[in-house]
Amino acid sequence: MPLYLVVDIQAKEITCFSDPSPQGYRAHKRVSFGTLLPVPAPFSSEFDTTAFQPAG
Repeated sequence: MPLYLVVDIQAKEITCFSDPSPQGYRAHKRVSFGTLLPVPAPFSSEFDTTAFQPAG
């Protein structure tokens, strides 16, 4: 299944779009930096977004 990850540096968020259709992606999950992002099948895992947080 195709997945599309969008990293928004200004908003400090990452969005995972999944379940594509001819009309667009039917599902999405958005989290703030520092939060685990659930990634659906076939990966069925969590993406650690802490590396995107600014240092300091």
